[in-house]
Amino acid sequence: MKRLLPVLLVLAAGCGENRPPRGAPLGTPSLVQGKITLADGSVLRGGVIEFHPVENEVRGKLRFDGGALVDGNGHYVAGRNGDGKGLVPGEYIVTVQPREVGELSGSNSRSIPQKYRDGGAAGRITVEERDNTIDLQLK
Repeated sequence: MKRLLPVLLVLAAGCGENRPPRGAPLGTPSLVQGKITLADGSVLRGGVIEFHPVENEVRGKLRFDGGALVDGNGHYVAGRNGDGKGLVPGEYIVTVQPREVGELSGSNSRSIPQKYRDGGAAGRITVEERDNTIDLQLK
């Protein structure tokens, strides 16, 4: 159980205050995946990417925060609560930062520039009603 605790804490950290109420009319999620590289072209090993909706409700459907852990190859598959099932289409503000707990061995996530941790540099992305590949280079 001690080994599961850091993973559960990381997954719970992605939930935040922006959780859907029971029975909320959620939109249908679309796959969101990609690869994150650093300015020198090397892959980000570890960390977490988070997606924060610009608008919480679009056409009567609710959208909520989502995210994913970044693996040792810089790849992520986003979803809510770490489920990897995608995000509801719409605009999101993206942040990339080191994990608070349970970081990968050999991670280089501490080299993520501060501007990506705050959300301003990665800017806004649009999740379409289809499979989405969203690659980011952190310059």
